[in-house]
Amino acid sequence: MTGFFSENKNGVMNRWFIRIELSTDNQPPPNVIDFGLKSILLNYALYNKKESNERLEFPIKLDSIDSLEKNSIMFDSKGGLPWHINGQSTMTLEFPITKKEFEETYTVVIWADPFGSAAFYAEGYWKGVVIIKKIDSFKIEEVEGNTKKNIINIKLKTAQSVISYFIDLVEKYTSPNFPVLQRMHDALINGDRSVLGMLGVMAPSIGDNDNSLYATGINTAEVFYGESGVDLYNGYYWIYERIMSGKLFTIEWGDCNISIYDFKPPIKKFYAEVMRIGNDGRLYSNEGFSNLNWGIVGYQLELGPERMIKFADLDPRSSSEPQDDAATRDGQRAGEVASKQRDVGETEPEKYPKEFDRRKLFLFITKVISENDLYTYLGVLKHKEALKNYQGLEEIEKMQNYLNMKILHL
Repeated sequence: MTGFFSENKNGVMNRWFIRIELSTDNQPPPNVIDFGLKSILLNYALYNKKESNERLEFPIKLDSIDSLEKNSIMFDSKGGLPWHINGQSTMTLEFPITKKEFEETYTVVIWADPFGSAAFYAEGYWKGVVIIKKIDSFKIEEVEGNTKKNIINIKLKTAQSVISYFIDLVEKYTSPNFPVLQRMHDALINGDRSVLGMLGVMAPSIGDNDNSLYATGINTAEVFYGESGVDLYNGYYWIYERIMSGKLFTIEWGDCNISIYDFKPPIKKFYAEVMRIGNDGRLYSNEGFSNLNWGIVGYQLELGPERMIKFADLDPRSSSEPQDDAATRDGQRAGEVASKQRDVGETEPEKYPKEFDRRKLFLFITKVISENDLYTYLGVLKHKEALKNYQGLEEIEKMQNYLNMKILHL
């Protein structure tokens, strides 16, 4: 314990701590059902100003591989304490540190294990990893008897992770709990393909279809860009939902059922567009979760991932991207893995949409996003760069073969 206590001076002993005060602030706490533990480990890392400048002072540029690589780092844990999730609205954890650490710390980084178990509120969003700089403003002193406690005192709001929030959305909108989905499924089974227009395939973004003029225009564009014989944008349904929202002007996601399966807006609102989910060094995109849900929608409607990918590609403002397609296929697999199987007779068909086992869904999603770089900004950018280089080499090879043929015929 060298360095954790000072010599006695005037009968007073100095000690140094980092204290983290957690509060749920009426937010959903970390969901123990999802990750299967009653306790999570709260970790912290400390960096002095020089270390912070060298490792943490690079602006994130989503179009720069160099910038993303510099920001895609793991943090070095200095310690951790178990936090028992028992319904308490507040919890205080204290970690002893050295005098040198107390005096030199400029940045504190905090996260929870296991991966995807919790999020913390900072800078307007819920974050899987919190980076707190200029720590001097958080330092306080407390005297207890003959002990003077020098404390880096950090107060944090905490909530469930973005993965648990995503599952909340799936349970609400992409399951039998949502009557619209059941209605679409049953109509499709009976041969009514016009109900696909309720998905809003031609305009998945809420900002593009929040008034009747836009809805009418998109519905007209479907004649040129859509699939023959299939209604992929029901303008009348959209106008009806627009009226039912009760909003005179711009509507937001959740005001009605317009683009309700596009989970980008709600996830971005709470967890940001660029996010860390845990201390794995990755910068994830909220779009990956929305495409996962698109695959789950296809599973629940018994359409399959390839059909859903084809629908998405028909939108004239979208392009076929490998990360989108991969996530849609993962969504199909998520449905297959996590659906609750019913004991049905040999002649009775499976009933869709299905209910999901939360824990199975959480474990599957955690695994696929942490193992596939296409869910990260850096992974997508590197893939595009590699593809461009490959296509360039292909063109060079084709040209070389052409020249060789010309030479042979001289």
